[in-house]
Amino acid sequence: MRGSGSGQMVEQIAGKRGKRALVVANDRIAGEQLRSALLEQLEPGISAVFVVAPALAESAFKHQMGDIDEAIEPAAERLRETLEQLRAGGLEADGEVGDSDPIQAISDEIEKFHPNQVLIVGHRDEDGAFAEQGLLEQAQRDIELPVTELFVEPSDSQPRLLGVERTKAGAGRDRGWRPSANLPPLTKRNVAGILVAIVGTLLLGILAAACFGGSSNHEDWVCAARTLIALAFALLNLAHVVGLVLFQSVRYEGIFSRFFARLSLYGTPIVLLLMIAFYVGRT
Repeated sequence: MRGSGSGQMVEQIAGKRGKRALVVANDRIAGEQLRSALLEQLEPGISAVFVVAPALAESAFKHQMGDIDEAIEPAAERLRETLEQLRAGGLEADGEVGDSDPIQAISDEIEKFHPNQVLIVGHRDEDGAFAEQGLLEQAQRDIELPVTELFVEPSDSQPRLLGVERTKAGAGRDRGWRPSANLPPLTKRNVAGILVAIVGTLLLGILAAACFGGSSNHEDWVCAARTLIALAFALLNLAHVVGLVLFQSVRYEGIFSRFFARLSLYGTPIVLLLMIAFYVGRT
């Protein structure tokens, strides 16, 4: 969903000589203070800017389901305000509403706009949308260009700048432990998730099998429930481990990678503790 004349203008801007910047507007640029702060972060020689406003879903559930219809209009409004501010600052600017995953939105625009620098106007994890969690870490891993994020405090009037953080070009792509030359590098969280998946699946299987011992006094439905839960999490953890390797192989650290990782890493111990407590309570 592009701004007025965006299709032609992005081609014109991308075709010009000189430096260009991509601005990711997770929050709008409003007011002299924030506009000046963004202009100060631009590399010398940048005069043209392309803005992408991701259609951020209101909740994790809507984001997972791809329900972003209600997010398009607010994103369009962020885009409009941001373009007005940048043009008032003397920059040649245009833009569009982008993907609900900010990293995907950045990747899409890099392919079209070929910027020299990426700037994100967004929120810290505790204040931002689900899709913004760990955004700078993902950008450091997956975006080759230098990324600067301006953290702002959400406000109905004018967002207030809280701080600025930066990544280096290409930093973080090769970080992590590589168990084999044929496997992608794994972070500490990746390794922890794999260990939890393996150990948790084994323990769930043991608890399910205990139901069928000769001395067991559990009802049939209890054993059936344990078995189904153990099988469900075995499949989930298998999907997590296989998906993790595939995601890392293509250097994807988006919403689905985080979803499976958290579901396996946190869901398995919780279900395991509940099954142990239920088992102890009925023996």
